[in-house]
Amino acid sequence: MSSKWLRRIAAYARGNCNVSTEKGQKIPCAGIVVIGDEILKGEVFDTNSTFLAKELHRLGLKLKKISVVSDDVQEIGDEIRLFSKTFDYVLTTGGIGPTHDDVTYEGVALAFNEPLVLHPELKDICCEFYRTTDPLSAGMKLAYIPRSSRLHYKTVSGANLSYPNVSVKNVYMFPGIPELLKKTVSEVGPLLFRSNKRFFTRAFYCNVAEYRIITELQQVVDEFPSVQFGCYPKLHHSIYQVKITVESCCEDSTSKAYERLKELIPAHYIVDVED
Repeated sequence: MSSKWLRRIAAYARGNCNVSTEKGQKIPCAGIVVIGDEILKGEVFDTNSTFLAKELHRLGLKLKKISVVSDDVQEIGDEIRLFSKTFDYVLTTGGIGPTHDDVTYEGVALAFNEPLVLHPELKDICCEFYRTTDPLSAGMKLAYIPRSSRLHYKTVSGANLSYPNVSVKNVYMFPGIPELLKKTVSEVGPLLFRSNKRFFTRAFYCNVAEYRIITELQQVVDEFPSVQFGCYPKLHHSIYQVKITVESCCEDSTSKAYERLKELIPAHYIVDVED
């Protein structure tokens, strides 16, 4: 294998696996576990992971993996255990509710070898919402959580959630209903998922196929090893054929790499597109 291709492979690895900044400071990593047979069957379109990916990126976290598992306690437990060991933060969506297939709490409890316990605060919430005092009623299922769970009520506005986010160790469990997920993550996400880094991203568009700019792109990949470059083809668009993104945790590095790439690519390849 030629040294040229070895350099390209190394550059690709940097762009996809590097989670450190130019000064060597680690960027927190996250993993998402989407839970639900309906996703695996294609009955429901998963919008939650897309929303979470954007939110985590906005908060300065590096999302490394998204997994989808069925409503099976053992499968959930196995995946959560692996994710918890691998990533700084784990977010789950789905499987929280009163029905037979809402088994996220059971799966997380299994992952950490903990029993489910009736939490007194959640018991009061469920009693009021479902209008029952029967600890074995379906609605009370949301009050049984892993023993070491923490409850997160506080929001960025200072108000409290009516039903808290529940977490165990570094695993944070969110509802699967998209409207509830967005509301909860928007209100508590900035308080739960901490990073002292932010991503600086710039982009431009070209009216030629990506193979026409490979040489220029590879040159800046080699020149700016701490910067990530994305190249995204677009079929059948009236204005452009490829979108180029430039990103790093250093605004100056992003700007320099962006300008350098635009300097190398022929000006008549670059077109204006409104995002």
